[in-house]
Amino acid sequence: MKSTMKFRQSKNITQGFTLIELIVVIVILGILAATVAPKYIDLTADAHTATLEAVKGSLEGASVLVYSKSIVAGNQNVSSGTTPTPTIELPDGALIINYGYPIVANDTETYWRRLIDISTEFTITNINGVLLIYPKELEDTVLSTGTCAVTYINSTGENEKPTITLFECE
Repeated sequence: MKSTMKFRQSKNITQGFTLIELIVVIVILGILAATVAPKYIDLTADAHTATLEAVKGSLEGASVLVYSKSIVAGNQNVSSGTTPTPTIELPDGALIINYGYPIVANDTETYWRRLIDISTEFTITNINGVLLIYPKELEDTVLSTGTCAVTYINSTGENEKPTITLFECE
């Protein structure tokens, strides 16, 4: 006689994924997202803006230091248009001031590189009496959109600070 065995299926058949399977899939998706996302997220604009914030801080600090020296010299209330031209003596030569603050001069590049420690990767230029500082690599963007730069406008009178503005990068 031949005996036969019968296998019985359980009536409680469950469908779906186990918790371990779900966790494994989530971990794999997380690893993929962490490796692929940086290729699609461009943070260069934020980096340029942060660098320009440091440039703005340097301009503010330099102008305050020059103003404090002009107070000591007693010429903080004198316009740069007067004769003799008000100056502050620095170790590397005289610095022309306007109401105690540094001015946007004709020799802008040399003048401002003396005041702030800034890389040669930045352009410093005088456009119609406004000091403009921006990364050299973004020259086309800056000149066409007016963004990604720091500007400095001379003091306009006694006890008036110069206007220093940051235009964030896009």
